Formats: sequence, structure tokens, C-alpha cells
Amino acid sequence: MSFPAKNSLAETNSLTSEQQKNIEKSFLRIVIQTTGHSAAFILRKNPEGHFLETSRTGKIPPELITDSFLKALTDLTSPKTTQIGSDWSSLALPLTSAAFSSDEDKLPYGFVIAFSALGNTVSACTPEVINDIVLCAQEILPPTNSLVSNIVNRAALPGRTESYSALETMTAQAKKNEKPVNFGLIKLNLSNLTLINERHGWENADIILDEVVQRLKQLLPDESFLGYLGGSHFMIMTPLGYSAINTKSLVNSILRLTVTPISIGAGQLPFTLSVGWAMFPADNQNAEELLLEARAALAESNRFGGGHDYRATKEITTRFQTFSSLEQDLSRAVKHDALFLTWMPIVETASQHIIGHEALLRWNRPGFGEVAPELFIQCAEEAGIIEQLDGWSLRTACKEATRWRNDLRVCVNVSPVWLVNERLSSLVAEVLKETGLAPERLQIELSECSPFGPPAIAHKEMARVRAMGVRIALDDFGRGYASLERLSNFPLDQIKLDRSFMQGLGENMRVDDIMRAVLRLTRSLNITCCAKGIETEYQMAFLDTYGCEEVQGYLLGAPVRDREIPPQID
Repeated sequence: MSFPAKNSLAETNSLTSEQQKNIEKSFLRIVIQTTGHSAAFILRKNPEGHFLETSRTGKIPPELITDSFLKALTDLTSPKTTQIGSDWSSLALPLTSAAFSSDEDKLPYGFVIAFSALGNTVSACTPEVINDIVLCAQEILPPTNSLVSNIVNRAALPGRTESYSALETMTAQAKKNEKPVNFGLIKLNLSNLTLINERHGWENADIILDEVVQRLKQLLPDESFLGYLGGSHFMIMTPLGYSAINTKSLVNSILRLTVTPISIGAGQLPFTLSVGWAMFPADNQNAEELLLEARAALAESNRFGGGHDYRATKEITTRFQTFSSLEQDLSRAVKHDALFLTWMPIVETASQHIIGHEALLRWNRPGFGEVAPELFIQCAEEAGIIEQLDGWSLRTACKEATRWRNDLRVCVNVSPVWLVNERLSSLVAEVLKETGLAPERLQIELSECSPFGPPAIAHKEMARVRAMGVRIALDDFGRGYASLERLSNFPLDQIKLDRSFMQGLGENMRVDDIMRAVLRLTRSLNITCCAKGIETEYQMAFLDTYGCEEVQGYLLGAPVRDREIPPQID
């Protein structure tokens, strides 16, 4: 592959600094459009306002100058006309040729970029520009030709297998001394990567991940290990001899990396890191177990919304293991029909007669006993099997209700995820057809604590369900968020007050005032109110006095298994 010699290029005309800067800007924009991957390297502005800021210095490694590399540059610099953005609309630059100097002493200065613009001017690019052009060309080469060793991105880091192998090696080395040597294992992830992908595209998400790598490399002490585990996850091992105090200090520094947003084109994107860490040998001396400890600590950080760090503890690890195995057992329970329902009676306040039953999903986990519903429902939501649980609950509840001799109401809790997917109405219609239950006997209860998705879609889906004659209730009212907004926007038949409303009733005047105001609001909206968690006669009397139509709680009856409900329910 041959390139034109330097002296074969047109003689460089005299350019003003502004013309020089515009030409360099334009060329870089062409490179960005050509490769699609170089913005992380070259779209930066330093405090002095210059277009470029780079810390990469030194020569281009001679081994990079291969036929494949030169061919890539030829393809990159083939004649083309690119319309530059509105700021540079006067510069539509055809890139015409490139020259390469074989003088090793001048390798970083060897590229001379020729433009036909503003009267056939030819611009010699600065070393910084050349370095970025090399990076751009490198990115369109096959991976085997990516030989620039001073650029570190995710692809250059050890992967999952190599990282775990390095941990095994490190633990073995730390055990060689009579007293094991300390080191820290840190796992971290980019907390909001999914959101960045959705809002800004995977290209910008990749840019952010690579920038995180650059910042970590600059921060980590010598002899640290940095590996990329895939997705948004990274693994760090401190040098041998690092104490827990030093590791915690390093973790704090890692979290502070998020203070400065990452520049993407003309804008900036904030990002959040979550960190979990463990110490060898204090937390564990086994490589696999130590990794589990760090994973558990990271999961704990993510559980509280990210942007935090947790050091592994026995309690955190036990909870993580329990939750992980819980997910597997719950999946098996769904497949093997190992769930069951209990029934909580609903009482009309005025008559004190049972007017319906709420179906409560329960699970008796083999070897562990009955699992708290809050725990396994959360697990099902995170594991993506909540729809299977809802489908089973709705079908089973409606089927059981058809055996009752009285036409009592049956209330079933359903995740709002059905609204987001626009499948609630089809599920209800299908179950009613299968079981033969009269639609007016069914009430679907949606928890206020979960997002309903786009309001227009949720409203349309709820309206379809109500059009069948099925009632819809907003459950856990007052515990979640946007209560009043949902009351005003969605077609509802009832709100079910969270049991937290009952706490302080008759003991705190503000609680009493809030309860009276809520009951007045429901009457003005022409919807009914059901209060949960009734445990005292005073609570019952208060609610009856101020017009709460329905109540449920242990004062009126505890939940019972489905098989314990007699055919005749009074």
C-alpha cells in the first residue's frame, strides 16, 4: 500500500488560526460520522476553550503501520463530501488525500491531511489531531490489528473468565505468607445504564462505559487489577497489602468519579456508580466465596437505589443467597402449582355482613415454611415472573368463587405491569370466559405502590376492564405516590386505605382529620372506600361514623385457606 509523498501534496497556504480550527473541526466531524465510535476520544473541550484535549502522547507504535491499517486510512480518506452541522454550514469539505511519513522519528507528525476547502487550502494537522485520527482508524480495523497499547477501553480489559482467574491467583499469592496478606475486592456497576440506553442510545452508553474505564485507570493505584465482567459491571482488586481503611478510601474516590458528568457531543450526561466490596482474608479466604461476598454487597447497594457502597457482612450475604435461591424455588413453585390462596373477609360497615373476600396469594416454601408475601412478590417482579403469579391467582380465585352459593364479591390483586403491557383486559376476559364467573362479582385491585406506566395507556386499559362490568380498586392508598393524581386520572370504583392509616386513629388529631378528609373526598368522587387493618372497636366505630363503606382486618376475621371456606358463606 503506498501513499503520496509529502512533497507531492499541494503547498500549504497561509491560514488564519480560525480557519485552521474550522478545518480541524470539520475533519474530526467527518471522522466521527465515518467510524461512529470516536466521540469519546475527540469531542472534548478543555478549560481554555480549545477544541481538543488529550493526554495521549508519544509515538505511534511502528507495529500499527500495517497494510490493513493503511487500507483503513485509505478507505477513511477516500473522496467524499460531508455536510457539516449548522455551525459549520459554510464548510462542506471533500477529504481528498492523506500522506504518511516513514521517518520513525516523526511518526506522530507524519500525517498531513489535505482538504479542498476555502480555495483549495491544505492544512497540516497538529499531533493531538493526528493521534485522534489514528484512534478513529484503529476502531474500523479488525480486532487483531488494534495494537495501540496506550488506549484502554472495555475491549482491552480482562473479561469475566480472566478476572475470576486473576482472583484465584491473587488469593493463592496472598496465602503464601505465614499470615495472609490483605487485599480488597471491589465490584461496581453503572447504576443507570438501562435508562441511558433507552434515552440516549447504546452508542452513548458505550461512550460512558469507556469513559468510566479511563477514569478508573487514572484513579487506581499501581498494581491494581481492573476487569470488565460484561454489561455495566467491573471488578477491581487492590494491590496486596491494602488495608480495609485504604480500600474504603479507594471506594470513596471511585464514587466521587460521578461528580463530573461525561461529555457527549455538545451535552453532558450524569451517571451513577454502585459499589460492593469485601476484604481478603477478613471477609473470606476462598476466592469464590469472596466474590460472592462482593456480589452480595453490590446487590445491597443496588437495592437501595444505587450511588452507594456496602462492605460485605454475614447478614448481607445470607440475605443475598436466600433471595437468589428464593427466585429459583419460586419459579419451580409456579410450574408445579405449589402456591395457594387465603381469603380475607370484607365486611359492610353499616350492616356488618360479609359482602366479599379478598384472595391473598401465599407460598409455603419447602424446607423454609411460609414466605412473607412482600418478599416473594418483590422477587417475582424482579425475576419477571409476576405475570405468571397473577394469572394463577386470578384463575384460581375466580374458579373458587363459582363454588360459593352466595354471589359475594371476589377481590384479586394484580400487578400494574398488566396495564403497561395492555394485557389486563384480555386476561380478565379470558378468565371470566373460562370460569363462568359473573363480571360484576370480580374486583381487580392495583397497588398504588407500583408504577402504572404511561397514563393514557393505563386509563384505556382500565376503561376496557370496567366496560366488562368488572370493578377496579386502587389498593394501598396513601402508602405509595401520586395518590391524588391517580384519583383524578383513572376510572376507579374504590380506594382501599393502607393499614398505616389505622395507626394513630383516635390517638393523633391530625390522623383523624386526614381520615375524615379522605372519606369526604371519596364521597365527592362517587367512589367507595374500604379500610384495611381494622383491629379495634374504636377504629370500627370511627369509620362507621364518618361513612367508610367497607372494612377488613383481624377484628372481623383472619384469612383462611381456600379449602377451609364452606360452600355456604354468610
